[in-house]
Amino acid sequence: MKLEISVLGLAIVILWGLWGFLYKYGVDRLGLFRALFVTNVIYMITNLIILAYLYYRGISFPVSQPAAMLTLGTVVGVTASLLFMLALERYPGSIVIPLTALYPAVSAILAVLVLGEKIKAVNAAGIALAIVAGYLLTR
Repeated sequence: MKLEISVLGLAIVILWGLWGFLYKYGVDRLGLFRALFVTNVIYMITNLIILAYLYYRGISFPVSQPAAMLTLGTVVGVTASLLFMLALERYPGSIVIPLTALYPAVSAILAVLVLGEKIKAVNAAGIALAIVAGYLLTR
């Protein structure tokens, strides 16, 4: 499992790294509003393809607390994405991208506090160092 999660994690980190760089490149050259237009058109097309596949598989929209949490999570994520693009327009990508990449620390802390997940001391130290890194990035 360790090799699998390492490979998967590395792929995600590389793809998210490319995502941040490509967004910075596009926002710098197109401006915020055109970049928002392009990305939302592509998201819409991608989402329509995914929805068509899920509909084909017989998946329906559940009305439940987990679905409500996912809905709220989506709204929060969209808001964060808009703020991310605004930050990319105003500040260097070399600061914005690593700073905003610290968001998993928030998720990890909430998982411990709300979901009761356990965390090793070495992992807690890593989260603490990430928070220090975020502070240093803003100096």
